[in-house]
Amino acid sequence: MLNKLFLFFIFIRQKIFSSNVWILKDILYPFWPVCSHKPHCSEYGKQCFQKYDFLTALKYTMERIDKCTPDNKIKYDPSSYKVVYFSSAPIWVPFLEKLVEDKRFDVVWVVTMPDAPSGRWQKIKENIIASTAKKLWIENIFKPEKLKNNEDFIEKLNKLDADFFVVLSYWKILSKKILDIPKLWPINIHWSILPKYRWASPIQSVFLNKEKETWITIMYMDEKMDTWDIIKILKFPLNKEDNSKTVIDKFVEYGPSFFVDTLWDFAKWKLSRKKQDDKNATYCGKFTKEDGKIDFSLAADDIYAKFQAFYLWPGIYSYFNWKQIKFTDIDYDLEENENKKIWEVYKKNNKIYVKCWKWAIELKKVKIEWKKEMFINDFINWYKDFLYTVLNKSWK
Repeated sequence: MLNKLFLFFIFIRQKIFSSNVWILKDILYPFWPVCSHKPHCSEYGKQCFQKYDFLTALKYTMERIDKCTPDNKIKYDPSSYKVVYFSSAPIWVPFLEKLVEDKRFDVVWVVTMPDAPSGRWQKIKENIIASTAKKLWIENIFKPEKLKNNEDFIEKLNKLDADFFVVLSYWKILSKKILDIPKLWPINIHWSILPKYRWASPIQSVFLNKEKETWITIMYMDEKMDTWDIIKILKFPLNKEDNSKTVIDKFVEYGPSFFVDTLWDFAKWKLSRKKQDDKNATYCGKFTKEDGKIDFSLAADDIYAKFQAFYLWPGIYSYFNWKQIKFTDIDYDLEENENKKIWEVYKKNNKIYVKCWKWAIELKKVKIEWKKEMFINDFINWYKDFLYTVLNKSWK
């Protein structure tokens, strides 16, 4: 009801007191400058009261009026923003859902990877971003096979008149020609500290280097990789209980709201871009399955760092009786035991430890090839050969 009342007042304002009304225009214009924003303040308020609840619409309208002065340069400042969403990874589903849910944004296009074979029988399967977009009733879903020299695709993007391109793990390189299309900016999110940890594996690298915190970094996007101007960061402290999974869980929990609020504030000139200091840049490449193999000749905290980093993939592992054995849950003991040899497995306080070059790793859960995960004591009881190892031998 209040929205309708305010819409009526805005209607009167536009029809009678606007400097664009033909009867008053020539008389009032020299004394009453036209609003410097696009759309004009009255039209902006009208759109807000049509789109948002009363308190939100009133807030946005008053914010606009407060910053609209005759000295302002003409600024494009709509009541909501059109977004093209580029993504292909499951982790970005909550971000798409949040953008669609938020009335400040209108997701006009979703661009993702083409359907591809998946699973044991290699059946053609739709990308999860595409299937999520359908559930959210997004009609325009595109899966271009290629972007380079795809003039038809570029022409369609131009016709959208979009404000933002949001690019999150799309896995295809966007040319400058595409990045220049949105009215405002192409935006990207990086899952870690910048300018440190650019490129492929920032989350794992943070653990391997024993950082005390990590970030979500929202960036303006250009042609280069991860060198873009930073818009805003969200910091997360890291502790001993964290690993690559818990960090991603935190990102997914807090990231979507942080992202849409940052996008809005950036569009409203509440935030500015900050250049990265390239002198502090470090680069992290891709990891392979072999990187998960552990060597107890290292310090225990280094092994634990690998456990945190590779928790999701490939995990950490060694070999027992020529079979791979994964350590799915471990801890480390900082009490030095000089009586044990490196690689020696021993019991202390009913717990199982492996002596390292420095300190010791506590084994809690393991998984041997073709078997289910089990607690270490169940593993020992099941595999009698291992019990002899615990009592008498070194384990390599």
